[in-house]
Amino acid sequence: MKRLVLKELMILSFRERKAKKIRFDHQKTLIKGTNQVGKSSLIKSIYYTLGATPATMHPNWVKAEPICLLTIDVDGEEYKVLRYDKKRFVVIENSTDSINSYNFKEFSNFINTLLDFNLVINNRQGVPEIPPQAYLFLPFYIDQDNSWVKNWNSFSNLGQYSKWKKPLVDYHSGIKGNLYYKTKSELDTTRQNLEETTREIDALNKILKNINDRLNEDDLSITVEDFNEEIKELLVECESLKTQQNKIKQYLTDLHNQKILIDSEISVVEKSMKELSKDYNYALNTLDDQVDCPTCGAHYENNFAERFSIAENEERLEELLVELRSDYLKITDKINSYNNDFIDTKSNYDRIQEVLNKKQSEIKLMDVIENEGKRKVKEIFKEEQSQIYEKIGIAERKKSQLESQLKDIDKKGGDRKDKIMTEYRSKLHTYLSMLNINTETFSEKVFQRMDSPINETGSALPRALLAYYFTFLEIMNKYSTSSFCPIIIDSPNQQEQDKKNLEAIIKFIDENQPENSQLIIGLVDDDEYTFDLNEEDSLLKADDYDEVYEEISPILGSGIFNDGLIF
Repeated sequence: MKRLVLKELMILSFRERKAKKIRFDHQKTLIKGTNQVGKSSLIKSIYYTLGATPATMHPNWVKAEPICLLTIDVDGEEYKVLRYDKKRFVVIENSTDSINSYNFKEFSNFINTLLDFNLVINNRQGVPEIPPQAYLFLPFYIDQDNSWVKNWNSFSNLGQYSKWKKPLVDYHSGIKGNLYYKTKSELDTTRQNLEETTREIDALNKILKNINDRLNEDDLSITVEDFNEEIKELLVECESLKTQQNKIKQYLTDLHNQKILIDSEISVVEKSMKELSKDYNYALNTLDDQVDCPTCGAHYENNFAERFSIAENEERLEELLVELRSDYLKITDKINSYNNDFIDTKSNYDRIQEVLNKKQSEIKLMDVIENEGKRKVKEIFKEEQSQIYEKIGIAERKKSQLESQLKDIDKKGGDRKDKIMTEYRSKLHTYLSMLNINTETFSEKVFQRMDSPINETGSALPRALLAYYFTFLEIMNKYSTSSFCPIIIDSPNQQEQDKKNLEAIIKFIDENQPENSQLIIGLVDDDEYTFDLNEEDSLLKADDYDEVYEEISPILGSGIFNDGLIF
């Protein structure tokens, strides 16, 4: 168990230009003064600085706008806490010289963590949370205005939670300590997450069903890959046919060139054959047996041999002509064949082009993209569905495990609770007797339940409440798993106690202070005191202003506040 110890409090009012600085004894500090000197305001400022606002604050004190700087010690670590107003806090950690500014909620989390306060209460929205630090300090502060009339009533805004008293009493008494509430907090969080995840999967299933119903109405049975693959095959075939067409065109070009060449050669041969035929007839029928050359006058014989030579050349030309005409026919046949092939390939090419055009008209690119999008949507939702079901399974297993752990803690805590309640009843009976309360007429319900109200009347009520408070403090000091904080008692002389009962009250407080605790008491009349507050109607003093200002102003002017306050 950690222990919080108060070391020093400084209070500064810029409005009144007054201040106060006091140091606390680590064991017992008596604050004595007559009425109206500000004892209660000083005492209220202690827990106010730590974020727990007392149920009643004097309007003049609020009007003074006090700035409070409290030095505390938590298990040997020193901290300075400055509260500037209702919402702003500064914490200086002496061991690291770190300075941090917090709003109320942040500071509450800081203090609760620092002091191991792990009580979990459901807020009015049903959400489990650790309550603010007023619920941590509540058992330690006996307020002058409210605590002597009703137990568990020292701080303001306690009604922000419903049915908070029993879990608070169970926690502080140690009946259900940090382990229980840590486990319960984790279990509550797991249950809440499980409920949210279950709602999430229900909503997702509804969405997925609607999507399936709507998409299945006009779903295309192809994917982008299927469509692209089919188009690709057609394009490959089309390209092949186009290549064949180009080759056939080239063959036809070559064949036509050859045909033209042969045709020209045939013409030459036919012409040559006509000329030779004329020469032969002329030599046979017109020329004499001897022929004179008109140029040189030489004589040549027009004999059979010469005429036969001419005839032989003509025969060869005829053979050549036949051969050429044969080649011509062959080339013509090839041209016709290739023409047929070209027509076939062109027909196939046109057919494929028509198929491609038809596919593009029947299935537009946007159709394919839309279909692919629908498929992807289904895949995404199904993947999300699988992940959520996995989360639900994990949460279900964790919930079962935590429920089992909580049952074990409760089972083990049964004996602990019996022991604590037995000690509580015995101690309460003893303390009531020490404060002159007749236990035979005292409410039996208070002995059975630690969260029961104290219903005594008259001057017996404050003494019964004091016996109850100290009984509970004794139980806390022995069994609580949270931190033990300073006990602050403001004006124990209530309801005009007679001399005997007042002596019993003072003696009781002095002799029954819990072991290793720090006690701060505000008294109107007592011989022992640490501070004598005797300046009428004023706790803060002008003489203390400069000294306190010198210590507080550097913090305010350090820029730690967002508005950069500088005085």
